[in-house]
Amino acid sequence: MNEATIKVIGDNITVTEHELYKHVYKAAGFKARLNRSINEHYLRQTTKTCDLMYHPFWLAKTLVIADRPPFPPRTHPNMIFVDAVSGYRGVFSKVPPIHDREIGHGSLVETYITDKREAERYVKNVQEKQINRSYILKKPRHEIKEIFLVYLPLWKVAILSGLVNETFYINGNTGESEKFMSERWQSGKDLL
Repeated sequence: MNEATIKVIGDNITVTEHELYKHVYKAAGFKARLNRSINEHYLRQTTKTCDLMYHPFWLAKTLVIADRPPFPPRTHPNMIFVDAVSGYRGVFSKVPPIHDREIGHGSLVETYITDKREAERYVKNVQEKQINRSYILKKPRHEIKEIFLVYLPLWKVAILSGLVNETFYINGNTGESEKFMSERWQSGKDLL
């Protein structure tokens, strides 16, 4: 298997395979938790596949420059993300840690938004539609400092049983369910 060095969001994968099912159980929802037959052990036993994959995102370091004559302009840095599969985009509330990691090519999710120029269209869309909304009168200027591809570690857990028949996507850094994002991968409604 070929190895690749990629930039990964997060310090280390904090959700190990051992503690993964605690998060899957939580993601299964209230209805599943009401059924006493369903517990972490049951979910582990009925798992069809469990893979750690790396989902691509474009990250853009940008500056928002608000002119305020006669005063100097106010400059505010931003980190904009674009999901490279669905096109879903927004602004990070805080800058995540990013590290280089060696991984096998087989665990990379294929990107739909493949190059920087295409990603830049999505970044400009965030600047115009989301950031500019918070400026009432004069809209700010925007500068894109850097755009690069990073990967988010995600656990993909497919469970096939009489009681639970679902594929769960669990964030490898936080343990949160990525159900919202996974639904957007199939819909394609965020693509420009």
